[in-house]
Amino acid sequence: MAERSVRGSVIKALVAEATRRKREKDESNETPTEEEGPRRSRPRRACRDAPVQTLAAAAPAAAAASSPSLPLKGKLLVIHANTKTYGRGGDTAAAGDDHRLVAAKRSNREDFKFAAKDYIAMRDGGVYSGDPRENKLLPLPRPTYTEFINRAQRAKALDRLFFVYCPPDAPRLPRLDYRAYERVVYAGVSFRRFAKIWQPERHHFFKPAFQDRVMAMLLARNRAQRSGSAFGVLPDEVLHEILAFASSKKDARRDDYDDLATVNSGQRHLFLPAPGSSGIRDHLFDAVFGL
Repeated sequence: MAERSVRGSVIKALVAEATRRKREKDESNETPTEEEGPRRSRPRRACRDAPVQTLAAAAPAAAAASSPSLPLKGKLLVIHANTKTYGRGGDTAAAGDDHRLVAAKRSNREDFKFAAKDYIAMRDGGVYSGDPRENKLLPLPRPTYTEFINRAQRAKALDRLFFVYCPPDAPRLPRLDYRAYERVVYAGVSFRRFAKIWQPERHHFFKPAFQDRVMAMLLARNRAQRSGSAFGVLPDEVLHEILAFASSKKDARRDDYDDLATVNSGQRHLFLPAPGSSGIRDHLFDAVFGL
């Protein structure tokens, strides 16, 4: 027993001596420069400092996400790109369609009492009410509408809910007075590209350098108006089109949907995933209505 204890002590001493010599050799091979200062014998463990920095950086976002959602006081506009046709006489299944698509199209034609042309007239006619008491074609049992209508009903905001359709391949968003709405929700993946096309209401989606160029252009036009030069008579719509064409993907700082912290912050224009899914998306849509 004593012999085994002595042998263990010798082995430990040899291991410690080998470790010490290796450390001294490493230190002698890496001579620090004056700018670097004295080099540590071993690298600082990332886990020692990273958690503190990470938590500090994440604290504002976490606090905003955990803060209560702001109640909806004004009107809400939902911009959607749902191309499905509902009602009698709507889309028919094409030869070779998947059986699930065939069933869905049949449901879209047969589950509603109204004609498809009535739905298309509503959808393509501009802004329309999301209040079933005012709009007899709603609610449709489809996520694009029901997710918002159900929440508006819970928030007692049915009379302030509105929809507008924008085709997925549209070059620009509908021309509307977006200032009339407290919140504007771009619902679905097809609108992510609009975050990269400048418009006055999406000015904050772009990098500071591009914002500065836009501001310089607008100030130059205002000065031209006061001086009476030709540039000053350029209509706002034309100038905004020029700035939109001048913007590019590299000028935008957005490439994802808004998170819960952004929704809770009161941001007016929101890019959110398509409705109808569970998980965080439910929380996002609840927060839009202050639920």
